[in-house]
Amino acid sequence: MKIKIIDRSLAHEPKATPFKKISYHPLGIYAQRCSLLLVFSFAFLLVAVQVHGQGGIDALHKRNQFRIGVGADYIKTVDLLYSTNMFKSVRTNVQLGYSHKSKNGIFSSDLHIFLGPLKTNSGSSIVIYGKETDIHGVESIEHLDIPISQIGFNLRLGYLHKLQQLRSSSKALYLGGSLEESLTYVPAFLSIGVINYGSFNAKARFDYFLKNGKPVIFELATPLVSVVTRLPYHQSPGTPDKSSLATFFTGNNKVETLNHFQNFRFSIKYPLLVKKRIALDVTYAASWMHYYKPEHLTQAGSQLSLGFTF
Repeated sequence: MKIKIIDRSLAHEPKATPFKKISYHPLGIYAQRCSLLLVFSFAFLLVAVQVHGQGGIDALHKRNQFRIGVGADYIKTVDLLYSTNMFKSVRTNVQLGYSHKSKNGIFSSDLHIFLGPLKTNSGSSIVIYGKETDIHGVESIEHLDIPISQIGFNLRLGYLHKLQQLRSSSKALYLGGSLEESLTYVPAFLSIGVINYGSFNAKARFDYFLKNGKPVIFELATPLVSVVTRLPYHQSPGTPDKSSLATFFTGNNKVETLNHFQNFRFSIKYPLLVKKRIALDVTYAASWMHYYKPEHLTQAGSQLSLGFTF
């Protein structure tokens, strides 16, 4: 059997290419990669619950803050492991976060979970054309629309240290880093954009306080060292005495620095409403990711979200 992905916006008839077997990779295996981060996150959350009743001027000045957010991501992806076509997705994003503010800095723990359909850049569903020859040598060509969705999560633990010498009544600067585990997964026949990475990131935050007392918060992050996992070139990992789940992380993990794996993120957040016990904020974030093994994967995205801090 032969198969090819096409974009309906293309005028020419596609030529078939050899069929490649693609294995399924349920989310259970990824728990091993982020279990330590989860333990630390829940430990800090449990401690925070005990002290959450401490007073404060308003929700933005509380020592311990919880945040629940919802948003939408607009993502464009080019994955040359599968196709030269560009794909796009509008994802629903749910965010859970906790931060602890001290005199010297901010500890934060954030979990983002997303889900969204993947389509061609023209907006059509993904179509495959298959060419098959039976035992009598008779050839037949079939086409099939395949619905594909991307699901995944992003878990971050970070600390930002306040630079006291640059602090003033109108601005504050923080520098620090974070540990991050992230997965993009496609539970379907074609694993377009599938990637897992664990990174140590450099982070910076700048708070600028307006005359109304509300801060505009800018953040910038980039990975310094990462462990990146992708499907191999043949897209069908298999090792004797191991399941395809275990094989996904066997021999496919690459330690990369910034010159080989880029994942830049920028965000800006503004509190729309601030009360004593709760604050409502709007956040815009932009991202750009690129990795080159076994074939180039590039992803650019924009996100808009609303969050409740209490």
